[in-house]
Amino acid sequence: MSLGTIASRARAGALTPPLVLFLGAPRLRRSPHRMLGVLRTIDPVHRSPLGLTLLTRHADVSATMRNPVFGSDEGKADPDQLRVIDRVSRLVSRGASDEESKGEFHDLFTDLMLFRDPPDHTRLRALVSKAFTPRRIQGLAGRVEEIVDELLAPGLARGGMDLMSEFAYPLPARVICELLGIPPGDHGLFVRHAPALATRLDPSPMRTIEGLRRADVATAELRGYLDGLIEVRRRAPRDDLLSALIAAEDGGASLDHGELIATVLLLVLAGHETTANVIGNAMQRLVRDRRLLDDLVACNDGDMKSAVEELLRLDGPVQMAERITLEPVDVAGHRLPAGNIVVLLLAAANRDPEVFPGPHRMQLDRTPNPHLAFGGGAHFCIGAPLARLELRVAMRALAHRLPPSVRLAGPPLHRRSFTIRGLEALPLVW
Repeated sequence: MSLGTIASRARAGALTPPLVLFLGAPRLRRSPHRMLGVLRTIDPVHRSPLGLTLLTRHADVSATMRNPVFGSDEGKADPDQLRVIDRVSRLVSRGASDEESKGEFHDLFTDLMLFRDPPDHTRLRALVSKAFTPRRIQGLAGRVEEIVDELLAPGLARGGMDLMSEFAYPLPARVICELLGIPPGDHGLFVRHAPALATRLDPSPMRTIEGLRRADVATAELRGYLDGLIEVRRRAPRDDLLSALIAAEDGGASLDHGELIATVLLLVLAGHETTANVIGNAMQRLVRDRRLLDDLVACNDGDMKSAVEELLRLDGPVQMAERITLEPVDVAGHRLPAGNIVVLLLAAANRDPEVFPGPHRMQLDRTPNPHLAFGGGAHFCIGAPLARLELRVAMRALAHRLPPSVRLAGPPLHRRSFTIRGLEALPLVW
């Protein structure tokens, strides 16, 4: 065994106890960047004694996302490794077992484009791209502004609001509903259930029983509703995204019913989570530092585009992504076996000082800004243009319309998810 291998194993062993403590303590995960910085500096390709590999450097994370040797199907992971991680994580975080993970969402899981590899992923993405076009998204700009105004009006009149439940969560849910062609009277169903779906983004051993139950209830409710609406749209298509998804065809292939349901729920889930949590995370930071909020107020339309990219980089909600090695592969001098679970720590990569000078500082005009908030490669977020549109409109409105006296009315309530760093509540008063 080489001296390099011995040193690497020693570093991994020394870092394992604090990492396990970090993963098991929601309070510590609220401010993850110190721990992630230590990991990135001391052991950037962390080969955990549990078997999985953690990547923290921007270069390694970005390259892995673009390398087809890394897949997204958990079913291709080494089962022995999964069993070890499952046992340890359930001791630390009371995660659910494989058997407890089965349910309504599990049945839908295999149809989600997010967890498919080529050629299935290639086929699904091509079909969705034919319906989810830039023209269709840009056509929503005026309506996004109207929804923002509608959601802000009650709080502005009242002198305060919970930003998350009254604005940040309803906004993207209502926008995606309008895009899909969901009747206005039914938007509330999606607003209520969208947050629960995100619990299934956590790696399998980190999913709690309560989170799984809520995700299953949400999936059953939304699937039942969509079954009926899809049949209506098949008989009478409209100029909406749902009708376009039904009609989408590529080389004679189309989405079957299960894939159609899964695609709609993925759009609801992914589109909802990024926008809502960037708004919450950003506003928590901005109301605590009026100078930063003043900088945002000063942004013109062009500057606001740059500012949104910095908010995505600094406080992006998606903390990690999972990949599976489909064959043996080298990463930064480390040989990973086939079936190895690789955790891409996006939050660490987005504050890598080798890429982002002053990585913990908010710099609204930062250029270049090659953040990984939307992922990369074949799985780059298909809804990124919509999220960027929503964020530009929402952050401009919040910066200009909330009074200068805006402040926290109480402590923020943090989410317990491993994958998503965000808030359940952000009470504001002015």
